[in-house]
Amino acid sequence: MVSPMPQCRGFTHPLVLLVRNTLKSRSSVEASTRITTSPSSLLTSPYRYERYLSSCRALYKPAKTPPTGKKSPAVSSLTDKIQASSKLSYGQRLAMLPRPTMLYEAAPQTGFLASSYGAAFFCLGSAGINSWFNVFNLPPGISPWVPVGFGIVSFMFASIGTLFALRPSSIIRSIKVLPYSTSRQTQEPSPRRVMLEVIARRISPIPLPSKRLQVEPENIVLVNRMQHRPVVLSREQMAAKKLEDAKRRKQEREYELSHLMTAPFRDAARASSTLMGNFRRGLTGEGFVPVFINGIKYKLDVEGGYALENGQVLDRLVKIQPDQRLARIQSEN
Repeated sequence: MVSPMPQCRGFTHPLVLLVRNTLKSRSSVEASTRITTSPSSLLTSPYRYERYLSSCRALYKPAKTPPTGKKSPAVSSLTDKIQASSKLSYGQRLAMLPRPTMLYEAAPQTGFLASSYGAAFFCLGSAGINSWFNVFNLPPGISPWVPVGFGIVSFMFASIGTLFALRPSSIIRSIKVLPYSTSRQTQEPSPRRVMLEVIARRISPIPLPSKRLQVEPENIVLVNRMQHRPVVLSREQMAAKKLEDAKRRKQEREYELSHLMTAPFRDAARASSTLMGNFRRGLTGEGFVPVFINGIKYKLDVEGGYALENGQVLDRLVKIQPDQRLARIQSEN
């Protein structure tokens, strides 16, 4: 008798059934997590977009509006001073300093004065002696044209002596910018007038005390500039010049160290050359530039002395006029 076969349900081992149930449960859990996390991802995407916009805004920050509150008095006074100083000229800034600013100071002129007055004394003395013995006290029997000739010689000697005696006259000794007075600074917060103090020798040949002048920069006119514009050199020329100067100084230093026995004679030669140069200046009057102050002609020593920034400051404050007639007229206005 044939019995019917039961329906096949696969392999029914307990271990296989356990593994199969575990796989089914994992697949169901993954499906559920996909369904539940999809809305949250949709919610987080605008948040990410917001973060991107915030990072972009950090690059372009809007300008901050100034505070509406009142400034402190210290800050306001400082800003007022800065604005006032920006409107001032260079001379006014120098005048705002508490002490006078030295623009020019002449070098010691002992040799120059000695040579000038020595030559003047010699010429005037020769003129006086010649006039006394050869013009006014001639022995009898001398031709009448002899005192005339010696009189002309005496006049020439006297003229040359007067010229030498006038060499040191009207030489400027110093020029400085005077500071504003305290009372004026309190009355006027931004003073506009600049005054220069000029100390110069008097016009008379007699060595009297120097006189002081207080003038405005517009009343001082120079015929030549104190500082000439330098020649513009290229980089290669400047480098070559520096190397040449360094080489020359090195050679001079080596010569000084290798010839120590003759060093005193070289120093004496330099001193004598300086002294003779001063004597030559006293006789020829070289090294001086005419300066007109209030229509009067003065002399400025440009070969020695001190000048602020090599004379650029003085050239910047005063006028420059090569024509002496126009310079005299401009200094009077």
